[in-house]
Amino acid sequence: MGKKLLLAAIWLSIFAFTSFGQLAIPEIAEHESGIQKIQLAESEKTLYNFQWHAEKFTKDNKTFIKFEGRGDNATEGKGRIDWTEESLIEVTPSGVRSIYWKKKSTGAEQMTWLLQYDWENLKAHYSWSDALSGKKEDKILNFEKGAIAGDSLNLALRGFPFEKGKGYKFKTQIILSDGTVLDGYIIHRGSEKLKTAFGELDTYKLELKPTGAIGVVAPKMYIWFTKSVPHVWLRFDGKEEGPFEPRTKNVLLQYSPSEWIRP
Repeated sequence: MGKKLLLAAIWLSIFAFTSFGQLAIPEIAEHESGIQKIQLAESEKTLYNFQWHAEKFTKDNKTFIKFEGRGDNATEGKGRIDWTEESLIEVTPSGVRSIYWKKKSTGAEQMTWLLQYDWENLKAHYSWSDALSGKKEDKILNFEKGAIAGDSLNLALRGFPFEKGKGYKFKTQIILSDGTVLDGYIIHRGSEKLKTAFGELDTYKLELKPTGAIGVVAPKMYIWFTKSVPHVWLRFDGKEEGPFEPRTKNVLLQYSPSEWIRP
């Protein structure tokens, strides 16, 4: 898995809209949980397993989401990697904003990541260390108003203005969990029937389109949400590593509250 962990894989030049788009406040259940599998797109060989749960709570008249997850690299023996993740997300009038995200891996990989966000000053503190090699990285990331934290992207995009229809797009930045900031567009690619673990569903399909030099070589990245409200995330197609590596898909296998996923 290396430093480019699975969530960084999501990130996941064109004309029109040049201003940053506005996402609505997403609908969030009191308790949510899910199981995901990251696979090679063609062979469906499993690369990673991941399960998570999220709890919504109120403190000091503010609403927060506590997210916790754990995963593995679908390997046994010496090559086994396990990891845990944790993030705290605030639900604000401007949408969801991550306060911190952290991850720690053990086994064949022993790395620690931490992102702490300062939305008022549009900065994030990123730190990373590798216990096996002794390597470390520590830096400040700068981003623009309207940026989206990569660790809360699937939640934030529930608030995408799907009602604007196919072809609508807006500019944004995604703060990636590998300590980089990706400039690009989110483009509404219309409605699509998608085969899922929950049956064939009506979905909305979005494309994540990087701009700049990386946009020239970046793989096609698509993300699907239920067409029914509250637009639960179902699948992401992209690549785990570079542009010449095989395509991967990250699919949702189980989800609660189950009644939120409807045909």
